[in-house]
Amino acid sequence: MAKDKDPFDDLFEPFELDEGPPEPGSAPPPPPSPTQQSEPPTEPVPQVDCPSCGAANPAYNRHCEQCGARLTKEPLPVAPAPMVRATPGARALSVLAAAVLVVALVALVVNVFRGGGEAAVTTTVATSTTTTPPAVAQITPTDVSASSQLNETYGDANLIDGDLNTEWQVSHSNDLSVTFHFSQPVQIQYIEIYNIEDQNRFLANYRIKGYKITTDDLPGVPFQSTLKDTAGGPQRIDIVSLETTSLTLEVLSTYASQAVSGDPAFDELAVAEIKFWGSTGTS
Repeated sequence: MAKDKDPFDDLFEPFELDEGPPEPGSAPPPPPSPTQQSEPPTEPVPQVDCPSCGAANPAYNRHCEQCGARLTKEPLPVAPAPMVRATPGARALSVLAAAVLVVALVALVVNVFRGGGEAAVTTTVATSTTTTPPAVAQITPTDVSASSQLNETYGDANLIDGDLNTEWQVSHSNDLSVTFHFSQPVQIQYIEIYNIEDQNRFLANYRIKGYKITTDDLPGVPFQSTLKDTAGGPQRIDIVSLETTSLTLEVLSTYASQAVSGDPAFDELAVAEIKFWGSTGTS
């Protein structure tokens, strides 16, 4: 009867020793050489020359390994800006602003419903009040009275008749003053004085040099100065008056008369015309 085969026999393979144990005195067999594994070839690293010293550096370097100079001109990376943390005060201010906005919106909605669909908006327009100075015009006195005069031909009325060929003449040795009257209060800004235009007659008579002017609205503030010794005119004198009804001109000194073309000098002072400029009333 045949012997049954063991099922585990198929799991093992029979082997035989090719060689027996080493003989005494024989050299041991050399160890097996390790398996030579081939390494993949490495690619060369790109190089870049330093613009400062010329040394070769790997292309990924930002600075030279020899001198430390920058290898490229590209801008360096910039760190992101730090986050701004809101302080408690800033948060409170934001909350307050939001609350004010909400209140304003609520008020607007209420106004819309109360006004029948139209928001009641109040607009304030700032207006500025500009005071326009009154226009300057010639003011003619109603009458004039001088301290004295040579005669009717050379009377004081010639000072306001608008004719430069007539004049007021008076002996220069007298107290010389003349007062002009206005029918209503006036604001006088300046006056103009005209001497005789004819040069020979101008030199042959005395002329006003120093003067003093007063008004009845400002009696304690006289205007005092001197005129130029020139023929004709006008010579302007600035005045500050608010609502004067009279103005007085006092002659304080004179320019001396002269003999002209063999004719003797005269003993009289002569003025051709006096004009007034300003506005009537206080408005």
